[in-house]
This record gives sequence, C-alpha cells and structure tokens, in this order.
Amino acid sequence: MKYYNILVLKFDDMAPIKQIVLLLVLGSTLANVLAVLFFHLGGYDRADKTIYLTTLIVLVVGGPLGAFLIGQNYKLKVMAEELETAFRKDGMTGLTTRHEFHLRVERLIRNSNPALSAGAVLYIDADRFKTINDKFGHVIGDGVLLELGTMIRETLGRRDVGARFGGKEFAIFLTDADFGQAAWMAEKILLGARGISRNVQDQELAMTVSIGVSFHEPGQTLEHLLATADDCLLQAKEQGRNRVVFAKIKSHA
Repeated sequence: MKYYNILVLKFDDMAPIKQIVLLLVLGSTLANVLAVLFFHLGGYDRADKTIYLTTLIVLVVGGPLGAFLIGQNYKLKVMAEELETAFRKDGMTGLTTRHEFHLRVERLIRNSNPALSAGAVLYIDADRFKTINDKFGHVIGDGVLLELGTMIRETLGRRDVGARFGGKEFAIFLTDADFGQAAWMAEKILLGARGISRNVQDQELAMTVSIGVSFHEPGQTLEHLLATADDCLLQAKEQGRNRVVFAKIKSHA
C-alpha cells in the first residue's frame, strides 16, 4: 500500500498528456503479453475460444485501470465538494461565509418585490474580544466564538441568512423583517451572548455583543445596507457596547 500510494502521487504530479500516454502504454503492453501467453497456452483456433480469451484480456487489463480511474475521479469529486463547502461555509460555526452571504442575500433582494423592503441586516460584533483572547487564551476565545456562532445559527428562521464575516464579526439578513421583528431578533441575540459568560480559571469571562441594524429600502444595494448597519454598530460601540443601535427608516423616522 505504501508503494502504491507513492506511485499514485507520482502519477498525480504528471501532466495530463503524460498520464494518458502512460495508461495507454501500460494497457497495450499488458494486453499484448496476455495475448501472447494465451496464444501459446490455448491458441486462437476456434471463435468461441478467441472470444473467451479476448474477453478475459479486457477484464484483466481494463478492470484495474477502470478501478484506478474511478478511484481518481472519486478523489477529485470529494476534494471539489470539500473546497466548495469551505468556500460556502464557515468551518468553526457552521454559518455561511461572507462570500456566500453576499450571493444569497443579493439573490433574495433581486427576487423581492421592488416596491417593498426585502428585510433587515443585523451586524454583530463581539465586544472586547481581544481582551478575552489575551486573558484566557485563544482556545477559550475560539470556544466563545463557537458558542456565539452556534447560538446565532440556531436563532435564524428558515428564510434568514447568517454568516461569520471573519474574526469576531457576524451578520444576519432577516428576510421580509420589519422593525419589530428585527428588534426582537437583536434583543434575543444580545441576551444569548450575555448567557455565554462563565467562570474560567477562577476568573469571570463576561461576553457581550454590540449590534447595528439597518433596513432595506426599495432600490437599495446590499453594500449600502451593510455599510449602514456597520455605521450603527460603530455607534453602539461608542455608546458603551452591549447594546443595539437601529438605523432610521422612512416608516419610523
């Protein structure tokens, strides 16, 4: 198995044209060797014997080569699926990536009624997370992010989209949400984050988040929507953190 794996790795490093030539040479060489061997053993004096021997040659030569090619194709398929998953899904929290969030939300906005709001964005940031990492270590910090991300994911509705934007930042798009629904969700996440607090190494780990909320208006792009939510998040930080700041909307001006 060790030598087989080495050979496979060397084969994978070859250019495609070299791989094709090598397989053809190996296949034809083995087929010719078997043909000569069978000819000396039994000859080709009858049609049924000839059919039997050629079928056997095809099975002996084509079987291993076919199995090898199928195995290589399966490996490529698995690798492609893993890459696609990594591209679309955050490995730590199970939420979508920033790129996938943009793709899904932009599609939701395009498919929404152009005369109505498509929903609301919640931009979430873990407060003083660097302090948590410095004080308790990155293992504890990663555990806190995992719990926060899991809580956010489990809070989402069926048509909502949640993403980890990287580091300690998260975003949610609440499809067709109005002010009341967005406020309810923001408060639920605010309380859920506080519930992650615990004692670590005989010291209290206090976890809070700040949230900025913006509301989509007809004709507005996702970039503008996120920028508005980000501005609200910055205001929440400046006002003392551990709170929600809402963007003004026409219907609630």
